[in-house]
Amino acid sequence: MLAVIRFLRSNPSVRRILGLTFLIIGIIGSLFPIIPGWPGLLMAIIFLGRRDRLLRRLHLIARLVLRWLRKAPVPHVRGAGQWLSNQYVELRRTVVPHLIAFERNLDGPNPL
Repeated sequence: MLAVIRFLRSNPSVRRILGLTFLIIGIIGSLFPIIPGWPGLLMAIIFLGRRDRLLRRLHLIARLVLRWLRKAPVPHVRGAGQWLSNQYVELRRTVVPHLIAFERNLDGPNPL
């Protein structure tokens, strides 16, 4: 495992390619119910990093869609939007601390 982490730390282009590949798999998995999308998205976040411009834009689009669903005029859509928003908040509170810890391990010690 340490060899893999060293390899990924020394080759940022490999991390980027793997991250984009997992992002595509995660998006496809989110659209089709056969493949779960969250493992691909989680791996994409790990490889690309939380501060990646593409991930931040996709996150913003997801939040705008959730806001639109919560304010939809149709009651069933509004209820689904509220439920999805609650699930999003719970998942984010659970996953983000673990992602931060993993990023610290992957990037190595801070020289400052």
